[in-house]
Amino acid sequence: MYEGDSFFTLTLIGRIGLVLLSAGLAALTAAVFIKTTCRLAWLLRLLLAPVYLWVFVWLSPQVFYLYYMALFDHLPPRNVAQMPPQPSQIIHLLGFSGKAALSHHATGLLGWGLIVLAWFGERAVPSARLRAVLGL
Repeated sequence: MYEGDSFFTLTLIGRIGLVLLSAGLAALTAAVFIKTTCRLAWLLRLLLAPVYLWVFVWLSPQVFYLYYMALFDHLPPRNVAQMPPQPSQIIHLLGFSGKAALSHHATGLLGWGLIVLAWFGERAVPSARLRAVLGL
């Protein structure tokens, strides 16, 4: 299913770094989502979850490009975050109906994770210590 995915062109260290960077960005997005929406009504949180995913899809390519600049010497500095994604792109990501790529499927999982966080609100953060870190 993922034959030809650019992830597999990286070295083992490059893949590990990319997975760690992706997990870190996803965790940061989830933490910001929880922190900024935890006191809102569940319906409003549910409506905001795709908006946070939209912002992630729009801005995260720049962070990933910076990572690739660290991996590959020949990449010039440039802005890769262009126009915001279309709503249809977010729908495709959430429906796993877009391109069969690891990055797209991982982004779809992030979107569904935000929806779960929106549904459960503060209860989605089971650890008292994590709640304290988030200021909940």
